[in-house]
Amino acid sequence: MMYGRISPFRDGDPFATFRNLIEKFVHEVDALDNDFILKASATELEDYYVNKVLIEPLELDSENYYIENQTGIQKDVSHDFNRMSFRGERIVVQGTQLDIAIPFIGDPMLWRVRPSTFTLSGYPEISIGNDIISFSITFADDAADPERLKQQIVSIVESLAGSVQNLRRDVENHNRTAPDQIKSALERKRKKAQTATNAVANLGIPVKRKDTPPTFTVPTTRRATPTDRPKVPTESYKPEPVLDMSEYEHILEIIESMGLVIERSPSSFATLDEEAIRIHFLLQLNGHYEGSATGETFNAVGKTDILIRVDNRNIFIAECKFWRGPKGFSEAIDQLLSYLSWRDSKCALLIFNKNKDSSSVIDKMHEIMESREEHRRTLFHKENGNSRYTFIKKDDPGREIIVTTQLFDIPIVN
Repeated sequence: MMYGRISPFRDGDPFATFRNLIEKFVHEVDALDNDFILKASATELEDYYVNKVLIEPLELDSENYYIENQTGIQKDVSHDFNRMSFRGERIVVQGTQLDIAIPFIGDPMLWRVRPSTFTLSGYPEISIGNDIISFSITFADDAADPERLKQQIVSIVESLAGSVQNLRRDVENHNRTAPDQIKSALERKRKKAQTATNAVANLGIPVKRKDTPPTFTVPTTRRATPTDRPKVPTESYKPEPVLDMSEYEHILEIIESMGLVIERSPSSFATLDEEAIRIHFLLQLNGHYEGSATGETFNAVGKTDILIRVDNRNIFIAECKFWRGPKGFSEAIDQLLSYLSWRDSKCALLIFNKNKDSSSVIDKMHEIMESREEHRRTLFHKENGNSRYTFIKKDDPGREIIVTTQLFDIPIVN
């Protein structure tokens, strides 16, 4: 595909060009239907519009230019002062045209944009293809000077490369700032839509904690990381209360604290199975949430290991599993996702590891989570085994699931 022949770097400054691009998609966001933006996954919608507003900078392969075509021409040398001619006489001689091609990658439209830092020296017209640009030079055959021709070509290539580098800085600055402007536009639109529909979604379910949470002691002996618009459900949007993120973090902190007890008390837990270990987590959670945590409670299509219900709503689900390799971990993910109903947007996978090489287990867990078709974004991935991901089930478009994975070592006692 050819994009035509143009005079490069002529169409105004980059700030106006990039600002117009951002405004175009901000207007598109503002025009979204309220029902659509409330039903769509915020992560998928953000990725979709951020991807649209980001620009791939130009990169010119200035070391690998080549002669694309060599054509015989009739060259007008009337203005060549080295030739004898009468005033007004037109002199035409046999000549040659060389078309010099240079490979490039990046958004072809950038060849039309003038960098914020530019030189006043002119450029030859260029033809733009999918992955090359080309320019032409001509010379009279009877006055060909190879060294002079080479210097002319090198000078043009270097001039184009310099402008590409200047423009790259402008593009990189745009790519740093544009996503935040799109995210802000989406957030404003979502809030307007919620107000317009009297939505109460994402206000968070109140969770009643005990006034004085129980304490537990820890032994002092220590062991040594989109092209299509997101799909949404066909039915009309209905507000759905969800667990507040701060409460979710608090629950995970309780679980992690209990995990530290397990890691630091090897003799007490080395012989326990998954069900027995789960009971210890339930005791701590019930101590904080007035007996709301239960085990083996039916939810949606199966049983789950830890389930917290408040006001008859499932607000937290977790699966407890020993690490038995990638296949077993994948099955645990399938099991957890199968339990989820629309009210369950936050969950956890608690993995107990008896292997000595916990780092390799952490890496394998992360690899599997990111390879899942439900994976949309990695929120964080830590070396200590705690990672968090945004998932969306194929059969439930628009509804985001936050999955936190936690790995706990259970030392083998000899």
